[in-house]
Amino acid sequence: MEHYNDQDIVIAGSGTSGGGSFRNVKIDGFGTLLSDTKCMEFQVNGKGGVKGQLHAEDAMISGTCRIEGNAEASRWKVSGEAKIDGNLAYRELDCSGSAQIKGSAAGDHVRVEGGLQIDGDSEAETFEVKGTVQVGGLLNAGRIDITMYGPCRAQEIGGEKITVRRSGLKSLLNPFLPKFAAKQLTVDIIEGDDIELEYTTAKIVRGNRIKAGPGCVIERVEYKEALVSDPQAQIQEAKQV
Repeated sequence: MEHYNDQDIVIAGSGTSGGGSFRNVKIDGFGTLLSDTKCMEFQVNGKGGVKGQLHAEDAMISGTCRIEGNAEASRWKVSGEAKIDGNLAYRELDCSGSAQIKGSAAGDHVRVEGGLQIDGDSEAETFEVKGTVQVGGLLNAGRIDITMYGPCRAQEIGGEKITVRRSGLKSLLNPFLPKFAAKQLTVDIIEGDDIELEYTTAKIVRGNRIKAGPGCVIERVEYKEALVSDPQAQIQEAKQV
């Protein structure tokens, strides 16, 4: 069981702290922790930052926050804007605002209703997006469900069940999402068991059962059991393997 200091830190105006171990950390104004920080609850309602690593049970960002190292939290809730310079570890990641991770991210469950950018790889059990997502490396999860409200991108996508669709709404009332950008997924390789795609541009799609819907532009499809292609989908080459 994790042990935390009984001391709380609250920054309501403007201030700094040396970091360390605390029970609760709350920043309502402009606050910076100057070294690695460990706490039960980390909350930022104003503008905050950690010049080091962050380890917390619960992290809640409703303002803006930058972590200049790795970040670990069992429950990570972002309704504002969060930037993490290192890797992110979590059990649950709930992002209704904007989150940017310069490293990789790994955990159990992801739910995005805003914008999520991961420069490295993303590993999860479930990955649900109603917004935009950018992954610089591999996006891997048992179940991936993406409803695009703007442009989405990944180098590779892997999972058991993968669903990609375009939102029917003209715009989402969220200031972190682009209003006029194309709702299109761009990816090099997609591999999975059951794959259903819309408005996806890919080089290779491999799977057992594949459904290519409207707006799909795919160079090569490799399927084991079934391929269903919409008349509006463009597939250069399809092969049963």
